[in-house]
Amino acid sequence: MPNNDLVILRTAMDNQAQQPIREHHFYVSTAKFLFHHPQHGIVAVRDPIRLADAERHGLSPIVLYGLTVAGLPIRWLTFSSTKQHASLRDVLLTAWRNAEGLRGLPDILRVNRYVAQSDPTLAAAIAKIGVRLEVADAKDKTVPASLRSAQDASLWLSKRHDPIDPSLAASVEALCRDAHDDHDWRAGRGPRGLSNRKLEDNIERWLELPMRTPADILLDKADWEAGPWLSAWETSLPPDQSRYFSHDGFTGRIWLLSGEDPSEDVDDDDDITAYDGYDNVPEIAKNLVACWPNPPKEIAAAAGITLRQLQWFISERCTLDRSAHFDLERLLGIDDDERMGGYTSAGPYVLIARKAQAVEAVCLEISGGGDARPCEIVPAQGQADPSWRYVLINAFGRPPTLVMAPRGEAITERLPELIINYEGIRPVAPTFYRDVVSTCARACLTPEANVREMRNFAQRYEREWVDCAWLPD
Repeated sequence: MPNNDLVILRTAMDNQAQQPIREHHFYVSTAKFLFHHPQHGIVAVRDPIRLADAERHGLSPIVLYGLTVAGLPIRWLTFSSTKQHASLRDVLLTAWRNAEGLRGLPDILRVNRYVAQSDPTLAAAIAKIGVRLEVADAKDKTVPASLRSAQDASLWLSKRHDPIDPSLAASVEALCRDAHDDHDWRAGRGPRGLSNRKLEDNIERWLELPMRTPADILLDKADWEAGPWLSAWETSLPPDQSRYFSHDGFTGRIWLLSGEDPSEDVDDDDDITAYDGYDNVPEIAKNLVACWPNPPKEIAAAAGITLRQLQWFISERCTLDRSAHFDLERLLGIDDDERMGGYTSAGPYVLIARKAQAVEAVCLEISGGGDARPCEIVPAQGQADPSWRYVLINAFGRPPTLVMAPRGEAITERLPELIINYEGIRPVAPTFYRDVVSTCARACLTPEANVREMRNFAQRYEREWVDCAWLPD
């Protein structure tokens, strides 16, 4: 072989060896933030909504399909209705032929197991054009991350194309054009304004790769099977809340926003009678749950609600009906404070110091803003509890609260700075100390025992706490 031919062959082999492995993530899901409305066309939902709740607002779901370049914020999205969903093979071929940022065919197409199972012959079909299908295992978080990022990005697709009419078919077609235009714009050259210079360089290197356009062939036609996995994201959503439609002049879309419609006229009298004080119970309950001796699941069961309802409520993602709200207040010793127009943690409690912010907030609340002389109690004679330290919050004119702090933990060493007006260590009568330890043990048995045992404890020493002379001799 002539020397020139050898050089050309070696150069070609070196170039091939230097080419990176190209990988795309492929995902399919019911769109989390985009729906169709018969009058408004495509509607964007700021806060995710269950499909059944969306239907009550006149919204029907659409399907999102996407391809993301592994490790890069380059994606191509398209959509279809749920009743006439697109062929996965047509979606892939269209993207690989038309999406500039994908650079054509990848070496590897990574999907989750649901996509693979929905079209069992997909792997063999794309193997004909040189693409290997790989199914991500349960520990692989990259494909779910690409899907989440695509869902979030779809929310902000600007309305560049007006459909001929607001029908489902015309609206979805216009949305696809919006998504494809968005991809073309983002795949264009020029500065992207990213704060990560390394990521900028990686994007540029990817976009400099040669295109691998698929051969002009048609893959075998095959349908795919939808299932509950398409809308798995809705299982973690709280119950629906009030929502209203609003036009966004920036994106051009109609939005379904959470809350009451501010444009509605409200009669002055109705406004006054509707006001029922500020409901700060979720905030108070959140701190109390963090310090309660029993786990949240047991607290929820004792209040007659599910753990998820409790978590949603204390994170202010949903409300509780009046009966459940009252039961939770009673369980956690939360009282209505008419003077302040809200609620307060009245107690008395046995609490455990776990989270600094929660301990600080609860102790400030139950001491009335610092009107107390908290101290750690130890027996004047004999040995102290080897596992726990006990802090007494003796607020003026109110029953006491006891805070248990595990010995040797970092948060225990911080209690002097977390509990306002902390007065250090004070020896008490051994009988009183033993009563504190046994009361705490009983109060920790069940969520319902907490306030009950502390009220009994306070009654045994009623004169002392009324006179604010806590710590009997």
